[in-house]
Amino acid sequence: MDPREITDRLQSQAPLPIDRPALVDLLEAAEVIRQENTCVSGWIRILSVGSVILVQEETPDGNALVRRMATIEDADSFVRKRLETYERMWDGCGCKVDYFH
Repeated sequence: MDPREITDRLQSQAPLPIDRPALVDLLEAAEVIRQENTCVSGWIRILSVGSVILVQEETPDGNALVRRMATIEDADSFVRKRLETYERMWDGCGCKVDYFH
């Protein structure tokens, strides 16, 4: 799946699971706006592909997911909330992330 197909499919499906080769291609085609190591579940990134803003994250088992965001502010808010959840997980809150919601 190439980056254009990913952005097209995100019109109707979110989050979109992608395989490692597609992730590599996406990262090569995108501008990385923000990138954070979650220390729990790999990397979470805000990407810009042309005029499309994406959030790419990894599940604990190493699967890559991509979501389309309306604005960079929405993407930043999503990443901030996800990182806050991971921080609470370190504190033993018993929190779980629903990656497919």
